[in-house]
Amino acid sequence: MRRNAHYQAAASAALSGQVTVDLSAISDNVKALKERTEAPHFMAVVKGNAYGHGLVEVARTAIDAGADWLGTAQLTEAITLRQAGITVPILSWLYLASQTSSTILEALENDIDVSLGSVSQLEVLAGIAKRLGRPAVVHLELDSGLSRGGARKEDWADLVAQARKAELDGTLRVRGLWTHLAWADVPAHPGNATAVAEFEDAVSEAREAGLDPGLRHVSSSANILDRPEFHFDMVRAGLAIYGLAPADHLDPADFGLRPALSVTAPLVMVKKVPAGTGVSYEHQAITYEPRYLGLIPLGYADGIPKGISGRSVVNIGGRSVPVIGKVCMDQFMVDLGPDASGIDVGDTAVLFGDPSTGAASADDWGAAIGSHGDEIINRIAPRLPRAYASATDQNSAYECPDYQETATDGRGNVA
Repeated sequence: MRRNAHYQAAASAALSGQVTVDLSAISDNVKALKERTEAPHFMAVVKGNAYGHGLVEVARTAIDAGADWLGTAQLTEAITLRQAGITVPILSWLYLASQTSSTILEALENDIDVSLGSVSQLEVLAGIAKRLGRPAVVHLELDSGLSRGGARKEDWADLVAQARKAELDGTLRVRGLWTHLAWADVPAHPGNATAVAEFEDAVSEAREAGLDPGLRHVSSSANILDRPEFHFDMVRAGLAIYGLAPADHLDPADFGLRPALSVTAPLVMVKKVPAGTGVSYEHQAITYEPRYLGLIPLGYADGIPKGISGRSVVNIGGRSVPVIGKVCMDQFMVDLGPDASGIDVGDTAVLFGDPSTGAASADDWGAAIGSHGDEIINRIAPRLPRAYASATDQNSAYECPDYQETATDGRGNVA
């Protein structure tokens, strides 16, 4: 097997490819971000299976690196973290408010903080907390312009009044106040200062109503890097802890951040074709001279976007080679050029990873399809196994396993 790192992965390596997560990069990124803020608390956002990196693995690594809070979108993610034995405070903010919700009940039983953005949500949480016999711990969210979750400015007074009443009733405890900026990925946009001023007014209004929240939090990754005056009592780091650009003008490398995730696959076929050969469906690419083509066994079923055709590259043996022809469900082609010497079947193709190694980055792939790196990493399919390289592993981030090594019983099951 061609790998030197110690991988925490199942023996049944997929025959198509692999996602490798460098946990030392996660750790180093958290430490680098903590150095850029004076906020007393640091939340690592691990929603969406930690942006496709692995929920529990990333959470534990971030905590070891100094994160004292975790953030999830869905309550089930937070419950999973508790079931894994993680005890740090967790805030979760996306759920269906229903008095009969067993998920909300389980979240409160597991001491998970929940976001509140409306009186109707408050009434549901207070009712469940009353049955549980202890207060729900909540963070009130202000909609400062994103028009997503949270209470609008005109509804804020009613929300804080009802929250204070629920505190006196013993069904609620307001631990935090927060908002998310509509222009978070454009830190210099004047809308951010306007939203933060609105948030500060909302904090004052909450305190005048008798609330005493210990945590005010506004900043996500881009603001951690670029707007220290927005840091308040806690910052929420998402994209940046994974080493991706949280804003177009911010290069992660400038802040000592590096990508933690790479996707690799073996080159399973190399063939020479003459000039005028159509490639893949509908022959949207046609060779203009004799070329060598390589076959990569990943496709849109694995999360490879169709839009990368002709717009992005993969790295094979230190060479950047372009994607050519339509991406298929389970495979795509690369143009190895008129001379494929030094490239062989079984060589590792790095689709994206750490650009300091010569690979394309997830941000490069995102730009190629008119999006960003977070869309690329979040769309990688679960059928690709995740392998975890620890902080002690060296010099092997992109070495694929020998895909012929795993023995099977003839029916695709590992022997």
